[in-house]
Amino acid sequence: MTIRDSIRRCRWARAAIFTVGLGTIAVPAVAQQTREEELATAQADKATALHPYVPSAAERRIEMLTRLMVPRVGWYPFIGSIFPGGSVAAGPGYRARFGGSGRVDAHAARSVKSFTGAETFVALPDMSSGRVQVALLANWTDAPGVRFYGVGPASSVENKTQLSYRATTADGSIRLNPARFVAVGGTIGYLDVRTGPAPDSGPAPPMFSSSNVAGLGSSPAFVRTRVFAQVDSRVSPGYATSGGLYRIEVSRYAASGSGPYTFTRADAEIVQLIPLLRENWVIALRALQSVTQTSGADVVPYFLMPDLGGGGALRGYPSWRFRDRNRTLFAAEYRWMANRFVEMALFTDAGTVTPRLRGIRRSDFHTSYGVGGRLHSPAATMLRIDLARTSEGMGLVVAFGPSF
Repeated sequence: MTIRDSIRRCRWARAAIFTVGLGTIAVPAVAQQTREEELATAQADKATALHPYVPSAAERRIEMLTRLMVPRVGWYPFIGSIFPGGSVAAGPGYRARFGGSGRVDAHAARSVKSFTGAETFVALPDMSSGRVQVALLANWTDAPGVRFYGVGPASSVENKTQLSYRATTADGSIRLNPARFVAVGGTIGYLDVRTGPAPDSGPAPPMFSSSNVAGLGSSPAFVRTRVFAQVDSRVSPGYATSGGLYRIEVSRYAASGSGPYTFTRADAEIVQLIPLLRENWVIALRALQSVTQTSGADVVPYFLMPDLGGGGALRGYPSWRFRDRNRTLFAAEYRWMANRFVEMALFTDAGTVTPRLRGIRRSDFHTSYGVGGRLHSPAATMLRIDLARTSEGMGLVVAFGPSF
């Protein structure tokens, strides 16, 4: 091979390498352009396929149930509770509107434990662009067999008896909303109470008497006044996944009949909802403190003492399980959404009742823990089922409202 042939071959090799290099550089550019066109085409196809959200069959049934149980106007089936410890009650209800924002809500019901109740609520049309709200409430309750275990944190299940309770109330209230989330207001009304042994239970056990249980067998009447102030940033008190409630309420019960039953009661409550990951998970915390105060020889009747037990405070224990002049309660829940209308929760409660605020011991606290499920609409809890474990066994809660 001559030198000229070698130079010629090198030139051909360089030309081939240059050609291959151009091809190697050009292919990715063409491929990138093709991918961009494919993405644009896919997005265009997706845009043409967009349509309004169509709820599933289960969601349509829940929405229909919500409209049936909570209609804007007209007759509806009332299902709920008329008095703690009476279990589920049902009866007819009626709603009407007047004057734009005014409304009337009335219902009568009877529970599976033969508790009977009737209630009428009238909200007058809003004034001052909704900043002033006035309402009237009348209620009648007949509970022939309310559980009574005694007074104090050490009351025993073995001493359980039943007492009758009948009450008639009539109240007028005003609520002012001076700023967003802020409300103050007051209530004045009349409360007439009739108590005694349950019809089929005979006299109260010998360990309970009027000498050691304030108000046992009495039938006093009261003029009741209340004032409150609160900050509530929740979307709705019936169901929310964020925000908080900070509320204090002071009530004065002035006995208008015989008996030394005039007293003052103060309740302070904090609820905080902490959303996690777009509110699909929520940490819910609650603290509640109730205090009563008397003067002279006056006492707090047992049926108006702060209490623990039932579906809203110290779940798993029966309603009215503990009662005394003062109450302390803490509750925590971990909630997560199973779907749009169903929520699950793990919870724990701890609380006690005491005759005095001083000297509360850790051993006085009773605890419960468990798991629950809730059926809800965007603004209300329609059904709540909690299964709780306590020191006295398992307890099942069926309620028609939020835990807190």
